Amino acid sequence: MIEFSYSSRIDNWLIHAYHWSLEPNQGVVVISHGLAEHALRYERFAAALNEAGYAVYAMDHRAHGRTLGPEGFGDFGDGGWDALVDDIDQLVDIARAQNGDSPVVLLGHSMGAAAAQQYAPMSSDKIAALILSGSTLRKPGQSIPEYNDAFEPARTAYDWLSRDPDEVDKYIDDPLCGFEGQTIKNGMDRTDPRRDDMNRLEKIRSNLPVLLVAGDADPVNNKLAGIDYLEDRWREAGVKQIDRQIYAEGRHEMLNETNRDEVTRNMIQWLDDTLT
Repeated sequence: MIEFSYSSRIDNWLIHAYHWSLEPNQGVVVISHGLAEHALRYERFAAALNEAGYAVYAMDHRAHGRTLGPEGFGDFGDGGWDALVDDIDQLVDIARAQNGDSPVVLLGHSMGAAAAQQYAPMSSDKIAALILSGSTLRKPGQSIPEYNDAFEPARTAYDWLSRDPDEVDKYIDDPLCGFEGQTIKNGMDRTDPRRDDMNRLEKIRSNLPVLLVAGDADPVNNKLAGIDYLEDRWREAGVKQIDRQIYAEGRHEMLNETNRDEVTRNMIQWLDDTLT
């Protein structure tokens, strides 16, 4: 794993990133992580991708991990959310430039999947496929539930992340995680109407392969209602291939769930089938 950084072309913010290099490779996966976490939480998955023949890139999003904002965690700076989306586009450009003809896949989880939804209408021609993990689509003005309520009485405030208590405890003990309760400055709007704007969605190339990965107990997607709405809207916009990997009783972080090995195998198999 190689650490590197790049300067945002929006505001010159230094974005900290990681590269799990593999040459030659059969493809490249760019990972866009969720809110109040960081890229190195995907190191286990990156190792599995390397073993399967894929190089991996991931950044600590602005306001996260080692890419801290002016006021620390949660401060997205003046560039804000739209700059974060462009940071992803810039990392995709870096991955494409460094890997010749290898197909590049974008994998977004949670907040990172919301960013990927905004990214797709602008730059779907740059990626060979898109994976949305722990994602949803909400109608503007839709209320946001308290995610842990479905699991009360709960052992911790983060039981909604995974059924695996060890993985939940790792998140709690990680000093780079769990700051979402603090003030978020210029960050994600969970009901941003742009993600549900058909004029924008119709700009996604119709032959972009898309995979939706989710647990049916993930409160973020409201018992799959958010996943269903997302798929319906994208199909209405003309996206032809939308596959689903849904896991019974799975919670928000399927890559950290009790059946994570199965989830990892299935995602890699989808990559193999899609890119070859």
